[in-house]
Amino acid sequence: MEFKLTHDIDTINEFRTQLYSQLTSPIDAMWELLYIASSKHYLINSQNKNIGYCCIDANRSLLQIFLFKEFNSKMNSVIQSLIDERLIVSASLSSNEPIAFNTCLLYSKSMKPNTFCFQHVNSKVETNSTLNIELVSETDIPEIKSFLKEQIGMDDTFGYTENLVNRKELFFIREDNEIVATSECRWSDTQPEIADIGIIVNKKNQGKGIATQVLQLQANRVLKAKRKPICSTTIDNIASQKAIEKAGFYCSNIIYDIQFQ
Repeated sequence: MEFKLTHDIDTINEFRTQLYSQLTSPIDAMWELLYIASSKHYLINSQNKNIGYCCIDANRSLLQIFLFKEFNSKMNSVIQSLIDERLIVSASLSSNEPIAFNTCLLYSKSMKPNTFCFQHVNSKVETNSTLNIELVSETDIPEIKSFLKEQIGMDDTFGYTENLVNRKELFFIREDNEIVATSECRWSDTQPEIADIGIIVNKKNQGKGIATQVLQLQANRVLKAKRKPICSTTIDNIASQKAIEKAGFYCSNIIYDIQFQ
């Protein structure tokens, strides 16, 4: 078994499309765009033939792995080889990838949930919300970046906000010249039937039901566009979980951190 570091994105994307078609539920966009995209990609070679690929981050954690169906019986030996060669010491995988996920469980010394991933019931939610959600413009970017740094400690020096604004996927609510909340509505490029929703509510305005209202309004926007809404939150964010469920979402899969040592 060989693992060859590759920068051949076209081949990886071709393989990844096949992986996504086999998932039991959509992949979380934040996980895909921030973690998987920045990981190293390896082609998995057996007997001089590429049988799949895997993604490994800087901490030697396996974030994604795919084998062609005819080679799924090799998943156990592939994971074992990755561990033996010290390419990985852990994995962060979703329960929506049952073959790889279950195989990693065989080698786990410990595990804990990291992220709850949600899907919508996919029916329009009736809401009487009077919130005015506006599309963020280029002139609003500095204010948005200040808000993100103040509210969640995100120092966006890598163009994240600009990309969302250029794609017309970032919204906000402003009252009395102050941002009440921001909301992303990302149209997935790799999962064309999916849109990923996110929200950040100003600490001053939390506990007022704003998150639920915004999620409902954004879910309705996505459904109107003939896509399916998804969202996610960390395991410790109980308030976010409650808001998401009130907005018509249910937990469809969980990303777990699995330790092999």
